Amino acid sequence: MRQTLFLLICFLSLLGSARAEPVRVFCAEALWCDLAKALGGAAVSTTSILTSPRIDPHDFQVTPDMARRLADSNIVLMMGGHYDDWVPPLLSAQPSTSRHVISVASLAGLGPNDNPHLFDDPEAVRHMVEALSTELTRHLPDDAPSIKARQNDLTAMITSFADRLKKLRPQTQGMKIAVAEPVGGPLLQALGIEVIDPEFALAAMNHDDPAPRDVARLEDALREKRARILLINPTVRSPSLARIEALARDSHVTIVSFDEFPEAGQPWQDWMKARLDRLVAALGVHG
Repeated sequence: MRQTLFLLICFLSLLGSARAEPVRVFCAEALWCDLAKALGGAAVSTTSILTSPRIDPHDFQVTPDMARRLADSNIVLMMGGHYDDWVPPLLSAQPSTSRHVISVASLAGLGPNDNPHLFDDPEAVRHMVEALSTELTRHLPDDAPSIKARQNDLTAMITSFADRLKKLRPQTQGMKIAVAEPVGGPLLQALGIEVIDPEFALAAMNHDDPAPRDVARLEDALREKRARILLINPTVRSPSLARIEALARDSHVTIVSFDEFPEAGQPWQDWMKARLDRLVAALGVHG
């Protein structure tokens, strides 16, 4: 009897040890790992790569340690849409049939020329939460009820933010702004705000010199105050952008700063609310 009890205890201990192995999640951007932790809790182990909005993802360089961490991962979360082009070569160099890759751009149906800043798109974030919840449940079937409950909480939060955008849209519809780099695109689109310089902004994102006609068009709009504000990404800097910002200040056009993504650990809803609050205050609307 004692021997049987001892064997049973050993068996249960082995099960506990096996269950204690966390799901390893590799995130190109820290926000996705924050969502993975929110869904999976202690059963998830995460590795976040881009953890500060001061890092330009288009210029990012991979280290050997990052490659090893990706190779050991069960789930890879990325933006896609040419936002984090350093990830696909790593995946190709270290193929694994057991590793699942979730691309937000693919979930959102992003086109080849669409704005890849999907952190600003509540629907894209909801798609990521849904896909990630499904994959975590596959790895952690015993945790399915708690994962589903957390998914519902996150979905309700995302819906609440999207509802605020809908309520603001009648006030912001048709407003014209200038954008130094196309951060915030989906948010502006949801508000019905018109960006007057999309070609200039796209060139800035790709670190290209904007066409002289696009520069002249933007400068004229700022001098004549046809743009209510100038939206900037503090991470992206260049002499041409510095000149545009100086012109906006001289023309008394309000400059609003939008980080590209939140700091690691900052909840998506808090980050989005702070940015939206700054935007509506600069535009002079309420809600």
